[in-house]
Amino acid sequence: MKKLKKLIIYCLIVGSSFSYFVIKKWPDKSIQITFCDVGQGDSILIQQDFFQVLIDSGRDERVLGCLGQILPPWDRKIEVMILTHGDEDHLGFFGKIMGIYDTQFIFSPDTPKDTKAIREVKEAIAAKLTRGASLKQPILGQSISFPSGGVVTFLSLPSEPTEELTENDRSIVFLLEQGGTKWLFTGDLEAGGELKLLKLGLFPQVEVLKVGHHGSKTSSTQEFLQVLQPNLAIVSVGANNKYGHPADEVLDNLRHTGSVILRTDRLGDITLSVDGEQIVVNRTQRRE
Repeated sequence: MKKLKKLIIYCLIVGSSFSYFVIKKWPDKSIQITFCDVGQGDSILIQQDFFQVLIDSGRDERVLGCLGQILPPWDRKIEVMILTHGDEDHLGFFGKIMGIYDTQFIFSPDTPKDTKAIREVKEAIAAKLTRGASLKQPILGQSISFPSGGVVTFLSLPSEPTEELTENDRSIVFLLEQGGTKWLFTGDLEAGGELKLLKLGLFPQVEVLKVGHHGSKTSSTQEFLQVLQPNLAIVSVGANNKYGHPADEVLDNLRHTGSVILRTDRLGDITLSVDGEQIVVNRTQRRE
């Protein structure tokens, strides 16, 4: 009898622990955006319900530590993957990620680069296409809808190389709209790309800006920020990086605009959520 009671108690404890774990990992109807700390690079996960969009991967396995904190272990599909451009600090680990997670849509621009990381990514994409995934080059105005509200709209410039635009300026750029909020994601967009998109009148005022090119002085011009007027500016950047990112002049431009600046090198992973018109900092976490 005592053994039976112990077994029942043990089962109750295990069941309660599992239920707590499931509830903790179960996503809600709000949109959550996590800016992963991947060092000197970019990786962002947008999640609503069990629908996820992953933007960039960083260059190494640090992104897995971030995804493992957010995604439940039974969810092995990231519905949309977006590779903003061909720099290794943005796509270097995507080949490995595609070997771990299934996907439905892959958005990737053309790149003239031919590096080991890009070849690995191309091989991984080819494998995904044989399993039913679709590869797309985003066009201006193309959109992705989330299951419970929220829309991503691409604002990208043409991906073909030109004398006027660098590869950074051909980064995939998109706007997320949820409720009454707008979020702009810019990849490594530089001043030339900012100016061209400004001239097209595509930039609204936004609540949140993913600061372009890790806060490089080649991006985030005063003219650009005066139009956007972001309340929050997220800088994805590595600690003590050799490039001097984020540049002091960019930080000054953001402060003059009235933006609150959040940095992955200081806060680690940064998770924001939006429900209606309210944006909340849900979590910041430094990972060793």
